[in-house]
Amino acid sequence: MNLNSFLYVAEIERCGSINRAAQNLYTSQSNLSTALKSLEEELGYPVFKRTSNGSVPTPEGYLFIQSAKAILAEIEKIKGIPLRVGIGDTISITCNWSAQILQSLVDFKEQDHPETHDTYRETSIRQNFECIYENQYRLSIIDCFHSLSEMYQERAANTNLEAVVMKECVPAVALMSHHHPLARQESVTMKEIYSYPLVLFEDYQDPEQHRLLRLQPRQQILYLFDRGSLLDVVQTSNSISILKKNTYVDSDQYGIAELPIRDCPDSYDIVMLKRSYYQMNRREEAFIRYLQAQL
Repeated sequence: MNLNSFLYVAEIERCGSINRAAQNLYTSQSNLSTALKSLEEELGYPVFKRTSNGSVPTPEGYLFIQSAKAILAEIEKIKGIPLRVGIGDTISITCNWSAQILQSLVDFKEQDHPETHDTYRETSIRQNFECIYENQYRLSIIDCFHSLSEMYQERAANTNLEAVVMKECVPAVALMSHHHPLARQESVTMKEIYSYPLVLFEDYQDPEQHRLLRLQPRQQILYLFDRGSLLDVVQTSNSISILKKNTYVDSDQYGIAELPIRDCPDSYDIVMLKRSYYQMNRREEAFIRYLQAQL
């Protein structure tokens, strides 16, 4: 028995389904089922009863889950100790691939304590959640499709994170080289975009995002993990990327064009994540206000 066992049963109870719980925990259904079976063998009693409507706690399982939740809550408090001492007025922030947020941080530092040692990282949405949950960073700013925003907010709440929507319904744009055949148009359609190779950030591999964008199995796609590489591919090929507006602050200086998408199936929300018990320091609060004004 370990802490993962407590986390697993709490998530299965919340979802009422091993399959949905496995998705939220970023593991396979078979792995989660095996872990639950091992736990029940160790305990000597079943934690869940499998029914046609999903997984329901047994009487013994209900009591076990309540104890597991109490232990997880105490672990959360222990993990949060470093966040409450010794951080001074530094800013610690992670986001998913945005020159706009980085430029805002640079501009903010020039106005307020430029000598302060702040930290910044760009990575996937999944790793943003992990960075905050594991206390590697104190704040996170993610952009996600508007129709998926509620799902991410619910995921945050289920892991004792606070999610605050900073801006809703930011338009999507098609990013391409100035030399691209479509670059002289005022706007593009999804059909026109899909007639060329796509270069997308790693997050777009998520099945929900595939469904939203109606990506076809035969669509040529290159998934990348960093903003610089995506920019290189767009600049030197006929590949197109789909991003939120102003992902790159000044597209002209990079030799790229941002075109509105007339029939894009969704827009983007910008969401801040932090630990629910973490109180931002003075400079973090000031930066979030500054960033809010730039979005």
